[in-house]
Amino acid sequence: MKKVSAILLLLLSLTIIPPSSAGSPLSTPYYVYYGNLLNRTASLLSGVLEGNASVGDALELLSVANSTYFTLLSYNASNDVLTLARSFVELEKGVLLIVNGSTSLNSSLSSGNYEVARQHIASVVDGISLVRNSLQIISEFSFGVNGSEAFLNTTALDELVVEISREFRSKENAVNEAAGLRFSIFVSKARPFVGENVTIFGYAPNMSRVVLHIGNYSVLLPVAEGKFSYVYSFPSTGVYEVYAVGTNATGEHRSNTVEVEVLRVPVFITFGTCANLSGVCGYVSDALGNPLKNAPLVVRWGSTARGVFTDRDGQFFVPLKTTGPVWVDVLYFGDEVHSPASAFTEFVPQRVPLIIKLSVSKVSPFSGEATVEGRLLPSPGGLIALDVYVDGSFYSRLFVSKGEFTLTIPTGSRPHEVYVVFRGNQRYLPARSNTLVITPPLIPMARVALFVSLLVIAFLAYRMFGRESSGSPERVEKPDSGSLEWGLKERAFSSVREVYVLVYRALLRLRGLPRSTTPRELLGEFRRFPFGKDLLTLTTLHELEVYRGIKAKASTVRGAVRTASRVLLSAIIGDEL
Repeated sequence: MKKVSAILLLLLSLTIIPPSSAGSPLSTPYYVYYGNLLNRTASLLSGVLEGNASVGDALELLSVANSTYFTLLSYNASNDVLTLARSFVELEKGVLLIVNGSTSLNSSLSSGNYEVARQHIASVVDGISLVRNSLQIISEFSFGVNGSEAFLNTTALDELVVEISREFRSKENAVNEAAGLRFSIFVSKARPFVGENVTIFGYAPNMSRVVLHIGNYSVLLPVAEGKFSYVYSFPSTGVYEVYAVGTNATGEHRSNTVEVEVLRVPVFITFGTCANLSGVCGYVSDALGNPLKNAPLVVRWGSTARGVFTDRDGQFFVPLKTTGPVWVDVLYFGDEVHSPASAFTEFVPQRVPLIIKLSVSKVSPFSGEATVEGRLLPSPGGLIALDVYVDGSFYSRLFVSKGEFTLTIPTGSRPHEVYVVFRGNQRYLPARSNTLVITPPLIPMARVALFVSLLVIAFLAYRMFGRESSGSPERVEKPDSGSLEWGLKERAFSSVREVYVLVYRALLRLRGLPRSTTPRELLGEFRRFPFGKDLLTLTTLHELEVYRGIKAKASTVRGAVRTASRVLLSAIIGDEL
């Protein structure tokens, strides 16, 4: 049989499903999850008929069903959800009895031990009864799937149980013929737990009634077709003698005696870090699937020990205040019915994810340095250390106590990659920022030459368009004599495009960007600069003229020149003056 790893993965999704209200259909994830479990169960029972069923696989399915039930219990699932989960636990218990009985029966038959073979047959009969009862309950649950009501399909399992029952009745007859039918009894389990149901079967040929004796307890049983049976749960530990006394025409007869050793019920402790990371949460149950109510526990961590009791659902909670990871032990010392148990796990205190975001504030063409702004989410509220890396190598360490910080990175003559690393502490998880690529500005002589040329252009633009004409807005003013002295012709700028190209080329050189940079990419590069809004206005006017073919009026061109002048002056000297 294939492993049930897929089922275990689906189990995780059930922990976040909101509880269904009483009487309403269960949600789709439950339908998918339990449908998978039914398919695995059917595959295992098919192996019983084929003679290759594995007890290990049956134990694994029972473990999955138990884990599902207690996980849902710990997340306070609704009663109908828990009832369905318990039904699957009972289903897998029955399957385990069938698989274990069928596997052991073959070994007993091959060795000729017919009394033991009858005991294994009784185990299978017990399992069949459990499976049938569980399937009846499971088939009645409704699920809301794709807006309609659906039910789990148990038909395949029902048919398999019928075939298994038919096959084992045939084996039972074969065993009786081989052993010779005589007055005898046998039990489905010779070493049960306290409170566990045990079926006592017997053969009483030619007898009308029998009295069954279990220790000091006796019960009168009817005989049907030469057989009788009785289900009993032993109330305490110890060794019990079980036998029957039957009556027929020749008098009273005593059967063989079977010794039943009743053991304390094993206890399982399952616990871990609570969902809110404030302590440990867990539950205690016995091997029969029953929660231990008001069970005394001892919880130990470090040098601290604390006593707690489980609630009526077998759950417990212990808050832990620790600054670092610590191992936690939970001990149960047992009682007359339940065995001692213990469990341990590592508790890790709550740590918060930290987000680090970097962005370039400016790259100065004169100082040759880049200013990087950083943000921390959430604000640390205490001093933390951040390591700055440039081109993959450690550059410096910052100590930050607020949500924002600033870095100054020398640009040099080539691009650099910058990121920040936080190593983590007891409050915050380790984190790493985004990686910034910083492009160096122009070399000093080029910066000076560009500054002078753009300053002259800006001055001439202001001289040309510094005053508005009192005439029609469509008429472009002639430059005054001062402008003519600089050698400028009338209507030096006849379109917005000419103005934008001048600014575009200047900013490309200022930032060292490639000629393939688009206007919108250039706008994004300078969006955080003081002249960002003016550049957006100029870019929009340029796009209207170039891409939409709307020829700008003379007044619009003059406005574009004034906007371009502000952009250039701010870009070159705005942050330096």
